[in-house]
Amino acid sequence: MNNRRYISLLAMAAMACLPALSQTRMANRGIGVEDVSVTRDGGYVMLNMKLNLDSLDLPTNTRLVYTPVIKTKEGQVEMPEIVINGRRQQIMYERGDMKKDVDERALVVRRRNGKPQTVAYQGAAPLEDVVSDYDVEIFEDLCGCGDSIDGNNYLLKRTRKPLMAFVRPAAEARKERHIDKTAYIDFPVDRTELHADYRRNPAELDSIINTINMVKQDNNLTISSIDIHGYASPESPYDHNDYLARERAKTLKDYVRNLVALDDKLFTVSHTAENWDGLIAYLRDSNLDNKDAILAIIDDDKLNPDAREWKIKREYPKDYRFMLDTWYPALRRSDYRVNYVIRPFNVEEAKQIIKTKPQQLSLEEMFLVAQTYEPGSAEFNEVMEVAVRMYPGDATANLNAACTRLNAGDADGAKPYLDKAGNSPQALNARAAYAQLKGDYDEARRLYNQAAQAGVSEAKTNLDNM
Repeated sequence: MNNRRYISLLAMAAMACLPALSQTRMANRGIGVEDVSVTRDGGYVMLNMKLNLDSLDLPTNTRLVYTPVIKTKEGQVEMPEIVINGRRQQIMYERGDMKKDVDERALVVRRRNGKPQTVAYQGAAPLEDVVSDYDVEIFEDLCGCGDSIDGNNYLLKRTRKPLMAFVRPAAEARKERHIDKTAYIDFPVDRTELHADYRRNPAELDSIINTINMVKQDNNLTISSIDIHGYASPESPYDHNDYLARERAKTLKDYVRNLVALDDKLFTVSHTAENWDGLIAYLRDSNLDNKDAILAIIDDDKLNPDAREWKIKREYPKDYRFMLDTWYPALRRSDYRVNYVIRPFNVEEAKQIIKTKPQQLSLEEMFLVAQTYEPGSAEFNEVMEVAVRMYPGDATANLNAACTRLNAGDADGAKPYLDKAGNSPQALNARAAYAQLKGDYDEARRLYNQAAQAGVSEAKTNLDNM
């Protein structure tokens, strides 16, 4: 009876070529498995390896059969076999007596005992891109019946999608938000009374009123305060500009308060006598010939505001006239901030709000919405993406967004989020997963170790899987 042995290989690849294996011995240590690499391409798992037969002494009437197999939780799929024949078995195969027992895709070789011999193997089997957890095994059939129960199983590679450690954001005791805008209200020269129909005032006043009413009319929001800050431009004496900035801001507050019908206690008014910061910003962005010299005058601490303006006007009259006509009107402005509080939402309310006004949700509320979906699902991932769009600078939002990308095997897509994910133990686990997916296994192990030592259970599992 023929001595048939079946071996199957488990493939481990995270969309990248694997490092060479330490040698695995099969067939009573007569065959060495070397240089195993596994890649994924176009819905297939590609296996490359070498079988070193140098130590194999194969009887003439013996045939060995090795079948690389990819195993998943749904089942397994075979790659083409590797058939190694003794001398007489090879003769029978070439004569056609055995061909019906051998898959036409099989790699068939004859063992020449006592001579160095290496067999290079390339095989492939289909595997859907969404499947990330799978093994490559070699089953060895010792009974010659094609059954692996009485044989050896050789586990060569195990691929497990790295486990992500999502972080629940801290709860906000009070969801305080604000809207910042600028209005350019025109006042008559040296006057503080406001004319609603003067120059561009209709559009500017409408913008202020509409902004406040938008918050006021939303039942989920409560206005906590409205801050108005007035600026005057630097021309004219400082004391006069201080008066104009202060009184114009008060006038604007009174006008707005009456139209939106809010308690006067909600309003605060402040002012800056002369808007030198605004002028500096214009200068730095300009190509004026003397801008550096003018900036030096502005930066001179020995000069008071009136002396500073007079020196610029005297030494650079042409530039001063340009600034006065072009930039000074915009320096006379009113900044306003509408501060408000958002009521808390339960999960069902938050699931609706996130579709229309996600800015009203806290990070924790979004996270709780995500928990109602299967991790890795389109809905779960979308919530995490919305969260990082709403809170682009938040480390937890960036970490969770990175984890969704890594869960999908998208290491490059995760990288921008990882850069802003902070240095928590969970972020170390995510960076380890990134390194693993990019093929940097030494770095992955190092970071998994750090995260595991810090108490991240997912990191310990990932390290064990590696």
